[in-house]
Amino acid sequence: MIAWFIWFLCSSISTGVASDLSSTRSTYKTLYYNQTLDHTNTFHPNTPRWSHRYLLNDDHWGTKPLFSSCPGPILMYTGNEADITAFWSGNGFMIDYLAPKWGALVVFPEQRYYGESIPSSSMEYLTTQNVLEDFVELLDYVKKQYKAESCPVVAFGGSYGATLTTFLRSTYPFAVIGGLASSAPTGYYDPENWDTYGVSPYTFSDIVTKNYDAVDPQCLDAISAAREVMDESTVDELVRAYNLCDADGSGLGPKHSDLFLYSLEGLCQQNYPYAIGNMPAWPVTVACDTLVRAYNSDENILDAAVEVTYMALGADRDTCMPTIGPQGPGNIPGDGPGPGQWGYQSCTETLHKFSSRGIRNYSFDYTTSAYEPCMSNYHITPDPNALTSRYGGYSLVNGDADITNIIWSNGALDPWSGGGFYPQYAPKDAAKRGMHFFMLETGAHHLDLRGPHPNDPAEVTTVRQHEEKIIWEWIQEFVYSHEGV
Repeated sequence: MIAWFIWFLCSSISTGVASDLSSTRSTYKTLYYNQTLDHTNTFHPNTPRWSHRYLLNDDHWGTKPLFSSCPGPILMYTGNEADITAFWSGNGFMIDYLAPKWGALVVFPEQRYYGESIPSSSMEYLTTQNVLEDFVELLDYVKKQYKAESCPVVAFGGSYGATLTTFLRSTYPFAVIGGLASSAPTGYYDPENWDTYGVSPYTFSDIVTKNYDAVDPQCLDAISAAREVMDESTVDELVRAYNLCDADGSGLGPKHSDLFLYSLEGLCQQNYPYAIGNMPAWPVTVACDTLVRAYNSDENILDAAVEVTYMALGADRDTCMPTIGPQGPGNIPGDGPGPGQWGYQSCTETLHKFSSRGIRNYSFDYTTSAYEPCMSNYHITPDPNALTSRYGGYSLVNGDADITNIIWSNGALDPWSGGGFYPQYAPKDAAKRGMHFFMLETGAHHLDLRGPHPNDPAEVTTVRQHEEKIIWEWIQEFVYSHEGV
């Protein structure tokens, strides 16, 4: 997931501005499990362990038993690349709606090396395999604690977490009976098959550009004008305009306009139909209105661009703007190799071979975009096909992998949807296999995981109803096959 979106999530938590009608209102317990350090070496007599944080809500657990030896279903969010508490408020569908309706136990494990779940000082154990097996081992522990060994588990995930949900269901089907993978960009990790499935290096940026062009025919011209003004401004002028924490202007990126354009790329993911904290409803429209107004008047378009950047990043105008890092502005769209955990994962497993056109120009070059920063930071040779080689890419959707009981949902406004899975690529018996697909034409990044909101487009409400029906059928099928066991 783009670092911008993580920044927004975490800043919302820290500033207390994540509250809105769709945000989760249920509370959680913060718990810790003594987790295995390296699941590829579990037979070592002195296997090291570490403190794995997870969130849990059992307010409704046991109120609606499924059968005599099962107090209820378990709903698990496959935590991804951030502090796990940042994802709680955005999952109201499962926490506030499904859990009380079904009497479910809710579990949110944190991804290792994020938040408080730090297994070691080095990141050598940060692999998708270890992350997935953390989930499996923790589930086994939680089930024993709640006398739920016979109970079904359904996985939920958004963005990279949705890719984890997909891999968990396909690789460890005994652990979860099904999964809702919302905004899973899994196809982006299978670049060797992009041509076959209508994906190009520009798919991500083309969706971004389409967002702004659809709002106002002058929006792209206004963005271009703002970009030119920024690139012609001095570093000192931009440091003052942005109130950057680093006076050397390193937070701007390689080009003076990169921070501004980076914020625009990320804003499409948060283009929700209602306000969330300080982020207004339909923020892409707000950004275009602000820029076009300045473009067509005597207003300072530099000031307008700075205003949009602050809005998009959720930054606090009362403090200086921190530097995001070299993996962000000016780098690969959606973020790439660099310092930090996601920068490391980009070098090992989650590299995106994206180029850009439209609001900015960027050409992916394996040597300069990936190999050199990965070798410099970690002495790692990056492999864009790493995840597909281990877990499958488009083979997961075309029937070759034989995955069952999975929902893939995407939002057309979301640039990550370009790497999503769609029914035209599925086998003819997809429905019989339990493979389901939903596209939200007015949806941004995993909108369907959020709680119901009065301003939800009708299609979002309808999709959640379908998802609820499908998941409940999975649970009922499980009950039918296990009742009396």
